[in-house]
Amino acid sequence: MPIPPLNPEPSPAGLYLHIPFCVKRCLYCDFYVLPLGDGPPSKRLREFRNLKHHRFLQALDHELTSLPSDFQPRTVYIGGGTPTELSPDALRRLFDSVHRHIDLSQVTEFSCEANPGTLDTEMADLLAAQGVDRVSLGVQSFIDPVLESLGRIHNRDEAVQGVHLLRAAGIQNLSIDLLFGLPQSGPRDIQDNLARIRELNPEHVSWYSLEFEPGTSFTDMRDRGFLQEPDQETVAEEYTQIREGLLDQGYHQYELFSFTRPGFACAHNLNYWRGGDYYGCGPSAHSHLTGVRWSNLPDLTAYVQHHCDQQGNCVSEPETLSTLQRARETLMIALRQTEGVCEPDFIRQSGYSFHDLLGPSLYLWQDAGWVDFNSGCLKLLPPTYLVSDSLFREFV
Repeated sequence: MPIPPLNPEPSPAGLYLHIPFCVKRCLYCDFYVLPLGDGPPSKRLREFRNLKHHRFLQALDHELTSLPSDFQPRTVYIGGGTPTELSPDALRRLFDSVHRHIDLSQVTEFSCEANPGTLDTEMADLLAAQGVDRVSLGVQSFIDPVLESLGRIHNRDEAVQGVHLLRAAGIQNLSIDLLFGLPQSGPRDIQDNLARIRELNPEHVSWYSLEFEPGTSFTDMRDRGFLQEPDQETVAEEYTQIREGLLDQGYHQYELFSFTRPGFACAHNLNYWRGGDYYGCGPSAHSHLTGVRWSNLPDLTAYVQHHCDQQGNCVSEPETLSTLQRARETLMIALRQTEGVCEPDFIRQSGYSFHDLLGPSLYLWQDAGWVDFNSGCLKLLPPTYLVSDSLFREFV
């Protein structure tokens, strides 16, 4: 598929690299990941890495080669999957590709996801040595029974150790990722997790609501009656606890589920939420450049065959958004930011006013106390944060 040219003066853009490997699939996960397989762990690791990692990294390097010559990201984010499931040698090879194809001197934020259970001193030092300056650590919970119920491969002590390993390696921008709205969890667990956050003092916290996605083990277990999905009132109470607890610790909430110390908001995600361009490499990764979007198919075999053997196709049909579609989506995503969006800036960016897009809904929402629309700026109010999707569906 021909890649659209960038604008003559491109806005800051992001590069995302999807690493589709995990030791095992968590029970709630619906991302495109490839677990190690069956059999003794040592055999699984050896066979999986030999058969899968080498060809994937070869294909990824080829895809990076095909980036537009004028594409220069300001942020790079390596996610998955589990990037730190790669062996140190494989991860070095991945970084070699990034260094060859991207001018990292122009990158202001270089992020990598990591999971406890795949992180040791060598891995933490490797990330720092290769220029990673921000790590997102997938903890999900500091409660051992909860971790076991989620199907995670680590325990609380390994999660805490992961933070210390990253700090010792020199990582000074650390995000801890957590989940709430979990089966068999409760208010005490939220307080215990907040206490761990206070002790570990990360620069950033992402605390997402668990979603029962189609095709996941959790959804199947719920539908068969083996576990119960928390009711909306319980989830809302947990969310209130989280917001109040993190705000009391001095964090600033800048997105519906993201909290930061001053100066440590995730620039890569801010680019998404502000309607910026981004390019995704790896199977299942999504891209958006100058109003055109597409995705790589969630199929490692097709991805490798396309990039290594020049056979077949691994990319979805590109979709060109109309100016109206792009404006609607930009507004929806921008409203994820707690500061909202100011209308003069939005009109300059999109060509549309809020009333053009929302019509009378804008004033109905304001009268209901769901949004604040004063001084030309529109933002969601806290009681609406957790149910914002129901509002967004009205105009997308």
